[in-house]
Order: sequence, then C-alpha cells, then structure tokens
Amino acid sequence: MPEVGLGAALERFELATRGEVYCTIDIVDQQLASITLTALPEFPLRIDAELARQFVSAWAQRANMQGMSYEARHEQREV
Repeated sequence: MPEVGLGAALERFELATRGEVYCTIDIVDQQLASITLTALPEFPLRIDAELARQFVSAWAQRANMQGMSYEARHEQREV
C-alpha cells in the first residue's frame, strides 16, 4: 500500500490477522502518522504518531494475550 500523501513514511506497520492485512500505519515524523484501513484505502486518517504507536502495541499485545494470529509487520525506512 503506498503512502497517503502526508510525506514519505519513516516507519510502516501492517497489522494483520490470519494472513490478511487490516490496516497500514505510516509514521511520517515524530508528531504525525496515518492509518489506512484496507477496506477504505481512499480515506486515510491523520493521527498523532504516539497514538499510532500505542495502537500497534495494543494490536501486538492482543495477539500475546489471546494466543491469536494477530501480527504487526514493521518496516523501517531510510530518508
């Protein structure tokens, strides 16, 4: 999934379960991020970068607690 126009992402997280990606989170800088739902790619949401990181952490924690196949794929990018 391409970046959504907030700028080139420094970090990208793809949140998936059972092999299916539900959303992509792009961390653009220290303050700004976007969440793009796979079902609604034309409507990316701008959010605070710290809140985005908390969401990724909660996704991963859910996988640990429930023993489910939740996955957070992380990609670090160079600018």
